[in-house]
Amino acid sequence: MAVAFITGGAGAIGRASARALAREGWRVVLADLDGGELEHVAADIGAAVAGTIVLDVTDFDAVHSAIEQAAAVNDGLHGLVTAAGGLRYIAGAKDAPFTETAAETWDQLIEVHLNAVYYACHAALPFLYRSDSGTIVNIASAAGLRGGPPPTRQKNASVYSAAKAGVIALTQSLAQEAGPKGVRANAVAPGRVESRTKSWVEMERMQREERGARLPPLGRYGRAAEVGDAVAFLMSERARYITGACLDVSGGIRLH
Repeated sequence: MAVAFITGGAGAIGRASARALAREGWRVVLADLDGGELEHVAADIGAAVAGTIVLDVTDFDAVHSAIEQAAAVNDGLHGLVTAAGGLRYIAGAKDAPFTETAAETWDQLIEVHLNAVYYACHAALPFLYRSDSGTIVNIASAAGLRGGPPPTRQKNASVYSAAKAGVIALTQSLAQEAGPKGVRANAVAPGRVESRTKSWVEMERMQREERGARLPPLGRYGRAAEVGDAVAFLMSERARYITGACLDVSGGIRLH
């Protein structure tokens, strides 16, 4: 049975990806900084969980050790989902224009949203090369497309957008390098979706208050489950001829 390693496994998108993959017959190893929430997610998903690891994804050595451990326990690794992220622990991440951004903010955002993806892919690829058909899905963002969102939709997003654009470019480059070895690499670019810090109830309230000003053409924000379904599709045999793609899961927000 195929095994996938998921960073950010206790977050909304990580959890949704794990659920969707479990329905597709995968087993999942969940890694997250929040050990308590990680156990709740594991209990929710049940028998498909092949392990849980409390992990700081910004620690290169720890990421390598965790993925090596997961591969050893499960006799290999077949997939990777990099869903760790968020702005919760980064003070001032989106509070000021670019010219007022502190260098420390840049470093923290790049570390969490880009370097952590590099660490996980760097650690997982040797194991994916040994599988029959390894696959990677990196969670990017609609903010990483076309220079980021317009100010009417998301202010002060330059640094975050740069990090997520880096994820997309890294994914596309990996697709070219890893393809000849049988590994596919794709990205998913969500728009505004529920997260571990914003529940769907809160997102619905925001929809009503904003009266469509920041909504995509489909007229609502996204559910984490919809992102998880996109992840599971890209990791499935149905997507066996897709690599280097960045799937926009934003309700069409990038159309205008």
